[in-house]
Amino acid sequence: MKKLVLVLILAVLANAGFIKKGIEAQQSGDHKKLVEIYEKACEEDKKASGCYNLAVVYYEGTGGVAKDFVKAVNLYDRACKMNFALACNNLAYMHESGQGVDQNFTKAAQFYDKACKDNEGCTSLGLLYANGAGVERDFKKAIELYTKACNYEDMMGCNNLGYLYNQGNGVEKDYKKAKSFYEKACNGGIGMACDNLGYLYALAQGTSQNYEQAAKSFEKSCNLGYAKGCNDIAIMYAEGKGVKADNEKAKNFFKKSCDGGLVEACENAKILEQLMK
Repeated sequence: MKKLVLVLILAVLANAGFIKKGIEAQQSGDHKKLVEIYEKACEEDKKASGCYNLAVVYYEGTGGVAKDFVKAVNLYDRACKMNFALACNNLAYMHESGQGVDQNFTKAAQFYDKACKDNEGCTSLGLLYANGAGVERDFKKAIELYTKACNYEDMMGCNNLGYLYNQGNGVEKDYKKAKSFYEKACNGGIGMACDNLGYLYALAQGTSQNYEQAAKSFEKSCNLGYAKGCNDIAIMYAEGKGVKADNEKAKNFFKKSCDGGLVEACENAKILEQLMK
């Protein structure tokens, strides 16, 4: 899962009166004025945050502003050259996903690396190293980057670090360490981490087997919007593991997971329907 930072910078910056004006224009729905404010800040005042905010507007296509990925790329690039880490992160993502530019993992890695020097994009760069995309696969480098991200409270970094310990990639397999990182990420609102934690409880890895705790983790994962977590708690209700068997609840969770795009859950829902007849 990628983290594309798109929130407009609202912090009070030195000599950044345009930020306040931009917020006022945005809240009033005057997007034409919003663009004018950020264009002035970027073009005339040479402010990185002005270029960044304008890029966000073009990326999102908010209000009456037409979505324009090419403009967004150019503006992120300008802000990144002024060492604005969030812009470097978003620019890297656009190269990685091929939005507004040809997909290029090597360039994505370069921009993530620049962003990571200021504690942005480290998880995404770690994922490129873990997958060998745009860089030579290097699990130890991925661990280093995930650790940096996790220490900086990037919860997806903690989850990914837990996964490497879970799988023993680049490090000796250690379920207890995996559990610790999954717990931190789950408590930090990462649904995938709660789902991963649930599997450790269900499979007795790094902890004693506890279906009730597994079910709680799966349901929390689902509540956080992770489709696979919804499928997994549905299975627990269908099988009566860790919870009282309840086909209606299982059906509802399978549907939620299916609606979230998990094909497996759609198939499970059909199987359950047949069993309930």
